[in-house]
Amino acid sequence: MAGVDVETARETIAAEPPPRLRLDELLRELGAHDGESPPPPRADSLTVGALVDKAEESGFGFLIGVLTLIAIPFVGLSTPFGLAIALLGVQLMIGLHHPWLPARARRRALQMAMLDRVLRLLARRMRWLTQLTRRRWEPLLQPRLIGLGVVLLALGLALPIPIPGSNLVFLIPLFVYAVAILERDGMWIVLGHLGTLIDMALLVAFGATVVEALRRIWHWVA
Repeated sequence: MAGVDVETARETIAAEPPPRLRLDELLRELGAHDGESPPPPRADSLTVGALVDKAEESGFGFLIGVLTLIAIPFVGLSTPFGLAIALLGVQLMIGLHHPWLPARARRRALQMAMLDRVLRLLARRMRWLTQLTRRRWEPLLQPRLIGLGVVLLALGLALPIPIPGSNLVFLIPLFVYAVAILERDGMWIVLGHLGTLIDMALLVAFGATVVEALRRIWHWVA
């Protein structure tokens, strides 16, 4: 009997799907696929508003995570991505429970192929994260403090710093914050705060470069 029970347990474990990040699950629910199976019936695009609404209470973490992963390959376009993420951080700081976007931004269409690429990145390159995240240290999930960190990092991302790979310095802790919010993981919040402090120290150390970048971003906005 014991041998049968062990075999049954093994079959049950084998039948269980591998654990996924909440970000991964939300993307799949929206119709994104990772290329390992035929795509589900779906439209070619969806609106940013639908993306926000699907995330529900995890909207901030979901949007920050998606925007961060989308921004990785777009060298030279960090300013609009950074400003968009900064807007989300400000809303966290002032205590909003759900992301707010202008009607024009909510109507903007996102190609499903873009979400597919984000999901493939999660499924193939970041699967190891599922073993390192879980609900813990939840009192450390303070939205206003997280929002401050997100704003600082996003504004750093928006700076057109002429150093190859400089965007990753800001994108990595932003993604850490996104995972922490979605998974309710306070330990990852601490890692995000540490990343923010390191980045702010680097910005101070390279003050002249930052001033020049601020001048460029002012001309871009104006």
